[in-house]
Amino acid sequence: MRRLIDSHVHIDGFADIDLIKQESKEAGIDAVLCVGGDIESSRKALDAADRFPGFFFPAVGVHPSNVLKTSLVDAEVFIVENLAGCVALGEVGLDYAYDFAKSKDVRALMRDYLERLLVVASDVGVPASVHSRSAYRDSLDIVVDSGVMAVFHWYDGPVHTLRRLLDEGFYVSASPAVEYSKGARAVMVEAPLERILVETDSPVFLRGLGRLSRPVDVVRVVYALAELKGLDPVEVGRVTTRNAESLFRI
Repeated sequence: MRRLIDSHVHIDGFADIDLIKQESKEAGIDAVLCVGGDIESSRKALDAADRFPGFFFPAVGVHPSNVLKTSLVDAEVFIVENLAGCVALGEVGLDYAYDFAKSKDVRALMRDYLERLLVVASDVGVPASVHSRSAYRDSLDIVVDSGVMAVFHWYDGPVHTLRRLLDEGFYVSASPAVEYSKGARAVMVEAPLERILVETDSPVFLRGLGRLSRPVDVVRVVYALAELKGLDPVEVGRVTTRNAESLFRI
């Protein structure tokens, strides 16, 4: 079994993926799931996996922030053509927190596109990595209706929605926010370890370190999660790795 898996990384945010692989392996990380947010970043996820198979694993998707910036028809064609070579659809989902998403029409577009992409994931038989900020219930409803297995990445939404999410058999991921976010910590207290993955969502800014995160920082997430739940970090690493291997079939 692998030691640790970072289940959500935007590899297009790094210029030197050789360095990312090297420092990750040295820190005990044996796999990184690379997500895409549009055609270009999805292609870079595929390229990373081609270059370092068995370490980088690809996902392709359209982040909700890009629904007005991307040719959705072209992106859907790209996903249909490439998803069979991926371990997940992602990053996809809804986000009502953006100013441009205040419009009902934009929110409807997000929902419709998520539904369309989940049909593709269902046809191929892969899970989804779901973004659900400020749209927790709508995201969950759509994923449930699709029949696709999923991880709700960086989930920090209401605990009552979390409980339904868990009842449906889905996963949530612990992120660097487990160190400081009240919402993220409440979710991690409630969720059983058997339904948690760990991730960095790198590169994102880490408040405590004053720098952008890298996959190596998933070690910090494991230790913070272990402390929060009163568990041995070794056990947290073992179970969350097993969860990721099971969900993504790697």
